[in-house]
Amino acid sequence: AEAQLAQIGWVDPADASYDQPGLLRDDYYPGDIGFDPLGLRPEDPEELNLMITKELQNGRLAMLAAAGFLAQEAVDGKGILEHFSL
Repeated sequence: AEAQLAQIGWVDPADASYDQPGLLRDDYYPGDIGFDPLGLRPEDPEELNLMITKELQNGRLAMLAAAGFLAQEAVDGKGILEHFSL
């Protein structure tokens, strides 16, 4: 699977100059491998950038929430589900 991703995104090392290892293709956007079975990808580049930004912000918020769970468990020694027991 990783070899296929490399073929999609990166220029073949034989075709790249020696001073630019890992050169990305001009038409490749990092992370975009053309998988969109539901047709959710916007055609407008501005809308695509907005959607990508929203997804990154959502992931960052989720990481902060997970860090909060870990901090709470470190402080009081109870697991997350133990806080919900009545």
